[in-house]
Amino acid sequence: MSRYRLDKEIGRGGMAVVYAGWHEQLERGVALKVLAEELAGDEELRARFLREARIASRLHHANLVRTFDIAQVDGQPCIVMELLSGGTLEGDRLTRSEAAALADGLAHAHAAGVVHRDLKPSNLLRAPDGTLKIGDFGIARAAEETQMTQVGTVLGTLRYLAPEQAAGHVVGPEADVFSFGVVLDELLAEKTPADRTLIARCKAEHPADRPTAADVAAALADEPAVSQNAAAPNGRADLRLHSVGMRRALIGAVVAAVLLAAIVASVAASRSGDGSARIKPVSHAASTEQQARNLRAW
Repeated sequence: MSRYRLDKEIGRGGMAVVYAGWHEQLERGVALKVLAEELAGDEELRARFLREARIASRLHHANLVRTFDIAQVDGQPCIVMELLSGGTLEGDRLTRSEAAALADGLAHAHAAGVVHRDLKPSNLLRAPDGTLKIGDFGIARAAEETQMTQVGTVLGTLRYLAPEQAAGHVVGPEADVFSFGVVLDELLAEKTPADRTLIARCKAEHPADRPTAADVAAALADEPAVSQNAAAPNGRADLRLHSVGMRRALIGAVVAAVLLAAIVASVAASRSGDGSARIKPVSHAASTEQQARNLRAW
């Protein structure tokens, strides 16, 4: 393994050991994820491990851990990734902007046809500059590789599993949204009533009732609170901003006022008999404030 040097163990899971290492030629720190030695003879797990590398290598987003290479160490496959030294999100808190960024990264993965299937705080990693990234696609799957998962096998951490995933069913991006909703419920700081509504929708029992990751990212990125309106044609509730509704309501009120003034003027003129005493209509103004003043003066 001439290109890489193993320095120290920084993490261990049921499937692999992660080391901090060094790329000798590029002279940069990297993380090296090596298949656990006791699993070396399990061809299925070996194939799953390599599948993770292929899946993760498709993803290029500021909030997803980057995969650089596949190598070998002592005959075992090794996934080479960017090294993040800021720890995980376990025991930490999430700001709205951080949550929005993570949701955007998740949406990017879904757009690439990748479902993570194990979102939880320990898989949310912090870079030295504080940026949060989704990592450990160890049990992720590409949409076209669904058939490679054994029927009835439940993969993931139970606390964060969507109902359909816990039941052993084939899952899609909606399962990740459920898991992300649980993470938000636990870690999002200063939750507003609108945030709680959004979280409840993410954790809906039926997958079709959950928003997409892109919906969640858009809702969390906007300062105004998100409101839950009628369901869109695709069966998902439409996320709209209260500020949009307020602007539409204001425009509607001004238009209604102008129409009412015109009707009153017309009726008054028709009752004047000879039609010579006509009431002057309200002057039109470009701004709503001036239009209101014109109405009061009229």
